[in-house]
Amino acid sequence: MSDLAARIVTLLPGDGTPVLNRVMRVMLARELERPVPPEAYFAARDCLFAARRIGRLRGQGGRIFLMPAEGAQPPAPARRAEAALMPVLRAYLEGGFRKGLDLPPDGLCLVEDTSTKGPLKGQWARPDFVLVSAMRFRLLPGAQVDVHGFELKTESGGSVQAVHEALAQTRFTHFGHLVWHLPEGARAEARLAEVRDQCTDHGIGLIRLRDPGDPEACEILLDPVRKTTPPAVIDGFLESRLGPESRARLERMVAETRA
Repeated sequence: MSDLAARIVTLLPGDGTPVLNRVMRVMLARELERPVPPEAYFAARDCLFAARRIGRLRGQGGRIFLMPAEGAQPPAPARRAEAALMPVLRAYLEGGFRKGLDLPPDGLCLVEDTSTKGPLKGQWARPDFVLVSAMRFRLLPGAQVDVHGFELKTESGGSVQAVHEALAQTRFTHFGHLVWHLPEGARAEARLAEVRDQCTDHGIGLIRLRDPGDPEACEILLDPVRKTTPPAVIDGFLESRLGPESRARLERMVAETRA
């Protein structure tokens, strides 16, 4: 790693707080006591991104953040309860939810666990899952790419705040979904009407997980409304969240539509 890249890593906050590119250049200039040319800075930044040492968020000047080390953040007790539901949600997204998208035979559907990817610190910056679908058109050029974010909550976690959490994540996606583990007859059902109304008001999808032992027990109560999130923001988000294999598959799909 170059000296400039090493200094970027040292200067980035350890808690994953994103830093604007222009601010990082100022910090480097103060550290080195000399100006940092843009081409040198962006070369070092891109090197760190390629090595998965940092992530980046596009738009509004662009920001970078320190990627967490593998296994560096053990889940808190509340998160452990949600973690037990993660395999159920993945099975549903790869099964029943994917079928409901009615993609063509040559369509692409990627499901990625993003609960531990992205900035450690930030207001609701980590959806539990991201689903990316892509399909080609028969007559029109290009590909339609849709990005869905899913926020998973246990029975006690379903609330108006959970809706706002799912809404905040649409800063980076086209669609936001709240997935709530709410068994039949649970006391938390008393909150269902209020949560559903909030989802309706904000265009957030609502999925009810009735039985954690059965992925097909997920019921879509509300469909989400598509957000007009800027493509540059979504592109940067996917760069930071998708694994290498998923990124390569999506890149191939998009590249083939341009050929």
